[in-house]
Amino acid sequence: MSESRDPAGDSTTTNNMGEVREAEHQGAAVKAALGANIGVAIAKLCAAFFTGSSAMLSESVHSIADCSNEIVLMVGGRFSKRKTDGDHPFGLYRAKYLASFVVATLLFFVGGFFSTSEAVKKLVAISADPALRDVNRMFIVVVISACLEGFGLHQSIKEANERMERTNTKHMGVFRFWRHTKSAELASVIMEDTLALIGLAFAGLGIGLAILLDDEIFDALGGLMVGLVLIVGSLFLAFKSGSLLIGEAVDSDTRGKIVEAVTTTPGVERLLNMQTVHMSEDDILLCVKVQTSKLDRDYDVETVDKIEKAVRTALPWYNFEIYVEPDIYSAKHVHA
Repeated sequence: MSESRDPAGDSTTTNNMGEVREAEHQGAAVKAALGANIGVAIAKLCAAFFTGSSAMLSESVHSIADCSNEIVLMVGGRFSKRKTDGDHPFGLYRAKYLASFVVATLLFFVGGFFSTSEAVKKLVAISADPALRDVNRMFIVVVISACLEGFGLHQSIKEANERMERTNTKHMGVFRFWRHTKSAELASVIMEDTLALIGLAFAGLGIGLAILLDDEIFDALGGLMVGLVLIVGSLFLAFKSGSLLIGEAVDSDTRGKIVEAVTTTPGVERLLNMQTVHMSEDDILLCVKVQTSKLDRDYDVETVDKIEKAVRTALPWYNFEIYVEPDIYSAKHVHA
């Protein structure tokens, strides 16, 4: 089996391109979300303290959990860039996926479970006399929070659009991008900001009904809905990040381009088998087994180099770790 990280003479160029892409892709959405959530958390905590609103308390916990999540994502991102050791021969890229899975857990337990339990306690202990105070402040906080969370979501969508444009997949919508992206941190931030806006809508609705109908139970119900939204969202995020952590293959479009690049390479008679795994958003492990025109060793080495160059030329926005094995077709091969 022949292995190569970069074609001869191209390693420096490819690595530099990867470093440039990495520098341009430093997780601006995560940093923007962290800044917005710090401000939102402070505002919500003040509102919850002065008004006694259950919905505001749930939202405060939600924002504090989000701040913790962004910090975890940033730590995971920095750890993934460390140089590897003998125990991790393919790098530490998946630290990002582990961080995203931790975020999903934090979102569930710290955000969803706590918010739901607090709302249930208030529903059980609710009295006939309304305890809500300074409702105008609550609406101001909801509006300000929605603006900040909306800004964070805008930054996330902007980064997603840049990613789609860079990989020539701009025909995707944001929802489809979230389903198919291999960027765990971007998927986490998009989910967090979306859940935050939905939670604010429920919190605002609960507070509004509590004021209009003079019944505190609607405020508690608003807090309960915030908690349930967080739990459902965290389960989706856990499934997404867990799948990435286990190891996902490239999407169908990328696979098609790789197959075309390999099969159209001079000297390749047949693609016998191909396996791909995303090590990170931009790093792919590629293993291919091909039947070449000749089984002369020198000729095979030349063909392998051509395959590697063809794949990298077809998909220049990815960093490839490529293993190529020339072989002869047999029934045991799974045709790609």
